[in-house]
Amino acid sequence: MRVHFPLWGLLLMTTACGEDVLERLEEEAAECPEAPAMRLGEAPSAAVLFNAYFLQEEAARDVRRGLAESPVVEETFAKAAALGAWAVRTNGHNEAAERRGDSAIQVAPLVYDETAFQGLDRVLARARVHGVKLVLTLGNYWDAYGGTRRYVEWAGLPSPVEGDARFFTERAVIDLYKAHLGRLLSRVNTVDGLRYGEHPAVLAWELLNEPRGRGLDADGTAMRAWVDEVAAEVKRHAPGHLVGTGEEGFDTSLEGYDAPFWRASAPTSLFQGGSSFRRNTASPFIDFASVHFYPEAYGVAREALPRAGAHWFSEHAALARELGKPLFAGEFGLRNREGLLLEERRAVYRGWWRCAWRTGVGASAPWMFANDARPDSWDDFTFYYRDGSMPADPGNRYADLVIEAAALAGTR
Repeated sequence: MRVHFPLWGLLLMTTACGEDVLERLEEEAAECPEAPAMRLGEAPSAAVLFNAYFLQEEAARDVRRGLAESPVVEETFAKAAALGAWAVRTNGHNEAAERRGDSAIQVAPLVYDETAFQGLDRVLARARVHGVKLVLTLGNYWDAYGGTRRYVEWAGLPSPVEGDARFFTERAVIDLYKAHLGRLLSRVNTVDGLRYGEHPAVLAWELLNEPRGRGLDADGTAMRAWVDEVAAEVKRHAPGHLVGTGEEGFDTSLEGYDAPFWRASAPTSLFQGGSSFRRNTASPFIDFASVHFYPEAYGVAREALPRAGAHWFSEHAALARELGKPLFAGEFGLRNREGLLLEERRAVYRGWWRCAWRTGVGASAPWMFANDARPDSWDDFTFYYRDGSMPADPGNRYADLVIEAAALAGTR
């Protein structure tokens, strides 16, 4: 059902920038070649998803307090459904040492806090009730919520660091991670009695949030070997679910990309990492391609931001299509508190969603949706759908754009 909303909020957006400027930004962001639509599993083509990483920890705290319901979980799923978002991408892991006794699930190697685990049970069960699917990350490259450093530390290796390359190469670490995934996916949900690896609320599992190849071989061989082994383990325990890498889309060369554009617009480091998008996506155990896009953090020139997103999405979608797989743009964002003005960001987002629809991206998920009680300062990329507001209210930032993009899903 198409949701209609008033235009007054949209008209307010044109006051600080001329309409011609906003139209140009949108057109540049939408400059993508037309290509056949692809679908992320059962989702409609060009589906819109939410990112709301915090659901498990909020639910775990509510379980620990003896609450029968988790208000943040209920609010997030209800608003996702109301805006037309087809699924929510969120954490399926929590190994944070500072959250032990609070929301950490794995508190020592293969030792679990049952109360915290029941928080994730609740997220899965309530998603099913709300009719919202989940994309669940199985771990994190970064230190937040434990990260690769935590597993390297648990394996007894010296001097672990954030994004430790030994996570991908050391047998003791790989075996520990696989053992944990086996236990996670074999868990029977205490709320609805369904095994995680067969749970109907799950659309997909991601091997890791934003795995990078720092410290690995230049052509991405080691990362691909890790992807093959770990993805095969996930498939073994969850054969009916999709599996993706969770990567950002970095590659080891400019082959297959618009080399003149990228050389002029962005650091060469985007294409000189120890992880290859093409090589990883080609894994027989990977069902869909994954990219994220944060052009300001990646060092993309300001004047190239709109076109850079169009290139990033369309070029990665084309490479994935050659391999017969859809592309999931699992995160993208422009900073709220510096850089482009809100009306400029809105124009770029609208253009990027048009690009995704036009060039056949399977699904996309802006970073990040926040519940009403979450402070705006919590994250540089928040948007809302505040209680009592209209989606186009400027304070919500992008809620109405989600409706627009979701209305396009499945129309090709």
